[in-house]
Amino acid sequence: MQPLELLMPAGSQSKMRLALDYGADAVYLGPPLYSLRARDNDFASDVLKESIEQVHARGKKVYMTLNIFSRNRKIQPFSRDITEYAKMKPDAFIISDPGLASIARELAPEVPIHLSVQANCMNWRSVKFWQEALGVERVILSRELSIAEITEIKQRVPDMELEAFVHGSICIAYSGRCLLSSYMDRRDANQGVCDNSCREKYALKEYYIEDAKNNPGQLYEIEEDQHGTYIMNAKDLCMVEHLKPLVDAGVISFKVEGRTKSEFYAAMVARAYRGALDDLINNRPLNPLWSEELAKLSNRGYHTGFMLQTPGANGQNYEKTSQHLDSRKFLGLAQRGEDGRIWVDVRNKIELGQSVQVMTPEGPAGITKVRSITARNQDNKLAVHPGSGEFLFSFVDDIALPENSLLIAHVEN
Repeated sequence: MQPLELLMPAGSQSKMRLALDYGADAVYLGPPLYSLRARDNDFASDVLKESIEQVHARGKKVYMTLNIFSRNRKIQPFSRDITEYAKMKPDAFIISDPGLASIARELAPEVPIHLSVQANCMNWRSVKFWQEALGVERVILSRELSIAEITEIKQRVPDMELEAFVHGSICIAYSGRCLLSSYMDRRDANQGVCDNSCREKYALKEYYIEDAKNNPGQLYEIEEDQHGTYIMNAKDLCMVEHLKPLVDAGVISFKVEGRTKSEFYAAMVARAYRGALDDLINNRPLNPLWSEELAKLSNRGYHTGFMLQTPGANGQNYEKTSQHLDSRKFLGLAQRGEDGRIWVDVRNKIELGQSVQVMTPEGPAGITKVRSITARNQDNKLAVHPGSGEFLFSFVDDIALPENSLLIAHVEN
């Protein structure tokens, strides 16, 4: 059996490193022009090259997302850029557009092609087509497939690698291909600038269904209060408790959504799924800690998407756009300097005397209190964010810190 792969999003170099520190086998990233992440994307060509080298130096894999559906105007620059991307030696290109895939195959045949989820590959004949027509080596399966359908695809095309999303946001769209944002705000999800219109509160003013004779039909029934309703706010996907059926179906790569989410998310989700996969690989019962840790992250409520059954009303969160179920707050990235002192890149307010928990890839390193906060040789009573930069900290109890950066999470007193 092929090794099982935990594939994490890399929205920045910092998130990339944390995902790898906390258990990812591979990451995916891409340039703004072609990768559905036009905003908040620092992976220009020089950063891309450096990032790929860093991942490979750790013995891990990196996949380059080039998965837009291209308009004519991007064909020429793509044909120019693809040869440069190939020189960076990513482990694969993730592509959805058949035209761009054919260009990549022609100009950069040495780099494998993985078919993006954006291509909505939903049946074994489509898988076979992509394999024979363009030599696709892996298909990232549509999120609308069930485990039974995935099983048949693998049985029909046994030499195709299969990758599936197991965690993250679900759009009210077809595998992320949404027009709502384009209609409402002229921001195209296919260009990576979605405004998350489906997460907003809506008030229904007037709506009725007409029959074929143009007569008014019944009213569209919907629950709402004085604040509106989240009629399109899908719960998040979470398959951490159901990885074995996916393995049995033939999935080898388990993908997490979230390139625009926080560093805290990148680290903690990677740690949970790393633990769950290790339990599975070593024939251990699933540790309930992994589900508990994921439940503590900000989320919209979890469900299993289409994997186990077609989602109904319980697949939506009608009350609010997200829910915070835990008192923890991501405070910053901590690292022990060469002089032995602890530096923290602050992400949220940290106060003198505050209780904090230091999290490492191996687990919590203990709870302690902030004894001093120093910046530019000045003592401070608190460190604030955003834009406050790095602060020097000392704690009441000395806590062993590994070389890699850590997460500090707030703990209620």
